[in-house]
Amino acid sequence: MRKEKKPFFKVLFYSYFFSLILILILILFLFGLLKNFFQKRQPLIREISILEEEIRKLEGEKLNLLETLEYLKSDFYKEKEAREKFGLQKPGEKAVVILPPEKKEEVKETTQKEISNFKKWWYYILNKTYERKK
Repeated sequence: MRKEKKPFFKVLFYSYFFSLILILILILFLFGLLKNFFQKRQPLIREISILEEEIRKLEGEKLNLLETLEYLKSDFYKEKEAREKFGLQKPGEKAVVILPPEKKEEVKETTQKEISNFKKWWYYILNKTYERKK
């Protein structure tokens, strides 16, 4: 029997070696696609986390401002401001003003000009007294 000669491309496409090479090329191609996908995804994830942190911070500020607004709308705050700024009082109340104590005049010490060590010895040797100049 004579063997039939098969075309080269048919033999190539049906061989294990070609299948193995084709599978490796597909794996490398998919690996490249996945790498590209994750490289583009990382900055987005980082930006999302930064924005979520900013949202939490702004929500905290919002709550703080709402509490401040409630306090400013309260009758207690209005009454306090009326008492402090305008000196108002409720009927039957008496306002007491406490004045700060008077400041005592500070005694200033006279600063004396120091004379040199040489002059002090000179006066000591000559037995003279010296007066410090003011």
